[in-house]
Formats: sequence, structure tokens, C-alpha cells
Amino acid sequence: MDAMNESTSRFEYELRIPPNLVTILLLVLAVVIVVVAELQSELSKCWALSNVALLLVALSVAIWILHSWKPWIARWFTVMGLVVTICVASSWLRVPGFVTLLVIPPTLAVALISLPAATAVALGESVLLAVLARYRPAALNSASVAVTLIAIWTVLGIMHIVYRTMRQLSKWLEEYSEQAQGLLDETQDRRAELQQTLERLANANRQLALANERTAALRTIAEQAQREKTAFVANVSHEFRTPLNMIIGLIDLIVENPEIYDVLLSPKMEKDLRIVHRNCEHLADMINDVLALSQMDAGELVLYREPVDLREIVGESVEAVWPLVQEKQLSLEVTVPQDLPQAYCDRTRIRQVILNLVSNAARFTEEGGITIEAVPQGQHILVSVTDTGPGIPPEDMDMIFEPFYQDKRPPLRQKGGSGLGLSISRRFIKLHGGRMWLESELETGTSFFFTLPVSLPLDHPARPGHWIKQDWVWREPAFRTDPEGSSDQLVRPRVVICDETETLYSTFTHYSDRIDFVDAKSLSQATNSLAQCPAHALVLNIAAPQDLWPSVQLATQQIPDTPIIGCSVPRLAQQAMDAGALGHLTKPVTRADLENVLRTVGKPVRKVLVVDDDSDALELFGRMLRLCGVEVATASSGAQALDELRRAPPDLMLLDIVMPDMDGWQVLEAIAHDQGRADVPTIFVSAQDPADRLPASRLVLAAMGEGVPLRKLLRCSLQLSTLLLKPEGELDPVPA
Repeated sequence: MDAMNESTSRFEYELRIPPNLVTILLLVLAVVIVVVAELQSELSKCWALSNVALLLVALSVAIWILHSWKPWIARWFTVMGLVVTICVASSWLRVPGFVTLLVIPPTLAVALISLPAATAVALGESVLLAVLARYRPAALNSASVAVTLIAIWTVLGIMHIVYRTMRQLSKWLEEYSEQAQGLLDETQDRRAELQQTLERLANANRQLALANERTAALRTIAEQAQREKTAFVANVSHEFRTPLNMIIGLIDLIVENPEIYDVLLSPKMEKDLRIVHRNCEHLADMINDVLALSQMDAGELVLYREPVDLREIVGESVEAVWPLVQEKQLSLEVTVPQDLPQAYCDRTRIRQVILNLVSNAARFTEEGGITIEAVPQGQHILVSVTDTGPGIPPEDMDMIFEPFYQDKRPPLRQKGGSGLGLSISRRFIKLHGGRMWLESELETGTSFFFTLPVSLPLDHPARPGHWIKQDWVWREPAFRTDPEGSSDQLVRPRVVICDETETLYSTFTHYSDRIDFVDAKSLSQATNSLAQCPAHALVLNIAAPQDLWPSVQLATQQIPDTPIIGCSVPRLAQQAMDAGALGHLTKPVTRADLENVLRTVGKPVRKVLVVDDDSDALELFGRMLRLCGVEVATASSGAQALDELRRAPPDLMLLDIVMPDMDGWQVLEAIAHDQGRADVPTIFVSAQDPADRLPASRLVLAAMGEGVPLRKLLRCSLQLSTLLLKPEGELDPVPA
């Protein structure tokens, strides 16, 4: 309320005018009256006007003096003096209606004092007019009094209305002004805070940039360390395989054929040797697991996916663990329906997963049995392996898939195992686009589940003309009503591969089944394929880097409207094996492995040539093969092997891959180019699996038609550099 009164007082004070202004107006009016008096011919009127003028001058002087002494008295004196002056002038001049000038004092009171003061002045004037009309009716007639009163109160009413409206507007303006001032103050505060925040943000940005630089440097160091670690693990694992091959092979010979050493093993010695043999095999399995784990960490593991009948894989796994199941007198139930769809997967990796789960179930189960089940589930196959073993504690269920994790319970700790099988199995399933999980209850058993996709890649689409017939009738597409249909496969990317080495097509199909790959044996065949159906790109592989650019130029001339991607990928190991090798043995190699190889040659084997730069390996393989009843010839280098092949061709050659002067691939190439040498079946023997060596292109070229615009060239350069600098482990295993 006080604030409102203060606002009203401030508003009225700002509307007041100073008395000096009224003084000036009165003086001007006095001058005008004097001039009018000079123009009058009647002496009485001239005298009256002159007296009025003198009265106005006297009033002006009095107002001026009072204003310098008491301003409020001067304001009231001005109003009241003006009332008296108008009444005196009216009696002097005797002009009809002159008394209506009494409207001026109340109006002037509003401007000089206040609206209540004006009301008081109007009320006083009304009383004065009533008295004058009663006692001096000759000077004032009733009509003039009535008109004057109406005019006074009408003007006063208008002033009340105007002032009330203006006071309300003033109140609103005051409130809005206060709000605006508050917002302005708040804005200034926020601006100051924002400025401080910007400064802090700039400082944090500088620190973040510095941290990013350090992080980038540390990341580079970490990636280099990761690559070195992976290379170190691979090299060490490969080096471990060679001495393990000697240990396992020699112990196998000593235990199974002690007569070749002219000794008779005691039961205690034979038991100890079998323990050594079993631990060496366990170490070999651990080395294989570590290699697989390091390949997955480095993103170098390739899945060779194909339609696979899971019944065969389950049968092979059951056959492998059947001796242990019989020894423990466990039951084994397999439930795989005859009409189970084929899984689209890597046969070797999924066999390893199922075998790992079944062997774990057999190893940890002492009573009861094992159940293996595979059922279709939409676009996937659900496989489960259930046992009646001790179960897994709830606190360990989240950690059981971690590498090197093993159950800490004493009875189970002695069961052995590297702790890598479940971790590797889960990663294999994840690479296939499935998932693996478990359900377990203590003292009841454990169930492991995993899913595999069953969707197969579609055949390459025919050219559009093959889709339209003369009697064509519209039919509603199936994928509009089938949410799980294959409509997405109709818009899959299409890539034509023209590869003189005939290696990229089979490799690319293993990477992704979401892309249509077309295998073209020559550039003309690729041109015809693109004429029938366009593709997103043509991948042109030339093994010799110096011949790549001319081939790309020729391709751009014949195919101007398709991007050409040129690369130089050397021939894969599989192609070298196709030139004469039957297969591959990874060390350590047992006598059973060699017997299996002799059976798979397809013809009687009487003589075997063993090529290896390690003399101990030559001696070991020689002893194993002689026990198999075959003649053995040896060569310690690739050149000696070629001479031996020319001199006395064997029925089978065991060829080491890594040799100092000429490796195994070069030996096979030499045999392929020499018409004088006999075609000898060859089995690679090495500590390194050829599948572990991923091919790589020595360079990449991109071309299209008449060229690539500069703006597009810049974007391609940035995107390509980003992709090339990205670590292998961060790439999507399945390209979009």
C-alpha cells in the first residue's frame, strides 16, 4: 500500500507545473489586455481593462515573490488569486458569461497542487457563486451561474477520469519498469555468470585439448603395445608348438612303442610319461586358445561361414566325449529334429563351441547325465547343453565368461582347464551374430544356451527384364504382410569382384552375408554383369602392384558409371594348397594324425618325403612314419626337396612352411611351374596355421569415369583416412 501511495505521489508530482510558468502567462495576458484597452473608445471600458491588467501584474509579482519563499503557498495563492481576479474582473467589465472563466482555477489547481485540491477549489467556487447569485443577482444572473457550475464540475469530472486512467497507466508502467529492471539486473547477473562460465569453459576446453593430445599419444602407445603383445603372443605360441611337437611325439613313441628304444617301461614310468603327455596336450590346447583369443582381440579372426547341418557337428562332438561319458557312466541324450534348418556359420568354430560345452559338462558331472538340444527359433537356432553337475554359484555367473576364470571350489579346481574355453566360445557366437548365456542352480546342474542365424544369402538378382512377363498380374508383395520377411535383402549392396587370383570372392563372402558378391573371372565378364544389373562398386584385384593402374584405367574406360576399387592382394595359402597340397597339419603332430593323413591320400602310400629345416623334427616324423610301415626320405631345405622330387618322387610329401632359403609356398610354386617333376600330394606341416595369416592389399586405388570432383575427393580422402587409421579391433566384424 505504501508503495502504491508512493507511486501515486510520484506520478502527481511529475505532472505538476511550476508557478513561474503561470506568472509568465499572466503577464502575457496583462499585456494583451493593455493592448485591447488602447483600442477601446469608451473610457469606462478602457479604465476597467487597465485595472484588470494591473491586477494581473500585481498577482504575477506576488506569485513570483512567494514562489521563491514558500513554493506551496505560492501555488495556493496562484489558484486563489486567480479566482479573486476573475470575480473582480467580472464585476468591473460586466461582460456576460465572463464568470465562466472560473473553470480555469480548478483546472490549474490540478496542475499546480493536486486533484483533491482542485476539487476543494471547485467546491469553494460553487459556494462563492451561490453566495454571489443570492446577494448580488444584478452582477450574476442564474443562467451564467448554472453554466459556470456545470462547466466547473464537468471539467473536474473529466480531469478525474483522465487522472485515474493516467494513474493506472502509471502504476502499470511502474510495475513493468520494476519488472524490466529486475529482468535487466538478472540478465546482467546471468551475463556475468555466463562470462565466467565461458571463461571456465575455455579453460576446460584448453585442458581437454591437452588431455586429448595426451590421450591420443597414450592411445597410439597402447595400440602399438596391443599389436606388439598380439604379435608376441602369436610368435611365442608358434615357437611353443615346435618343442611341444617333439615332446608329445617322443613321449607317444616311448609309451606306445617302447620296443624301438630296446627298453621295457615299468608301470610307474609309463604312468608318469602319460601324465607328462596329458599335460603337454593340455598346454597345446591352451596355446591354441591363446592364439584364438589374440586373433579376436586384434580383429584378425575370419569366419568361413557356410550352410551347416548341426546334427553332424553335434554327432562329432558326442563321439569325441563319448569315452569320458562311458567312463563316468553318465547318460547322454541328444534331441535334434530331422527337419532342423541349416545354420549359416563357420563349421570349425561352432564345432569347437559345442565340443567345449559338452566336454565341460562331461568333465564336471559325476552323476546323472548330459542333454544336448537344438530347436528352431524364428530366424535362429537355439542350442542348449544341460548337465546335472554341481552348478555355478550366483556370484560367479557374471564372471564365468571372463578369460582365465576358473571355479575356486576345491573339488572343481582339480578338474583342470585353461579358463579360456567359455570366453572364446562366447566370442565365436557373438561374431556369428548370436548370443550365449547360462542358467544354473547349485547342486542341480547348469544349462548353456546359444543362438545361431539360419538366414542364407539370396542368389544374385537377375537383370530387370527377367522379372517382367507378358502375362504379368499384380500381386501383393509378401514382405508387406510378413514383418520377418526378407524385404531388406532386396536392397542389399551389390559388389562385383574381378580377381585374377580368385581369392577375394571366397574371403569376402566369409566376412558378410548382407552383401551380394558377384564373382567375375575377367573384366569382360564383369562388364557384362554390370550391364545386366548395376552394382555399387567393382573391386579389381591385380596381384602385381605395377600392373594395377593400367588395369584400373582400362576398367574406367569400359565401365564409366561405376566406382572402380583397385587393390593388390597376393594369392592366399588356399590357392597354393590347391596347386598341390591336400591339407595342413599344425604342430604338435601325433602319430594318429599321420595315420589319418596316410588314409586320406586316396592311394597306397609306400614312400613319404619329409621336408623340414629342423633335424629333430625330421627324426621324429621319420620314426612315426616308419612305425606306420612306410619308407621315409628327408630333406632339410626347399632345394633338397626339389632335387629329391626329381630323383625319386615319393607318394606323399610332408612340407614345412617356414624354411630359411625357400619356404613351402615357393616349393609348391616351383613344382607347379616345372613340367619335369611329378605331381606329388603334399601336406603342409608347420607351427603356424595358414588360416592365421590374413591377406592384405599393398595399395588401394579408387577411380570412376572421367574423374572425381575436388569436393568429393576431399570428402573421400577424409573418410578413407579415418577408416585406415581406425584400429582393426574397433571395426564392425560384419560390414554394413
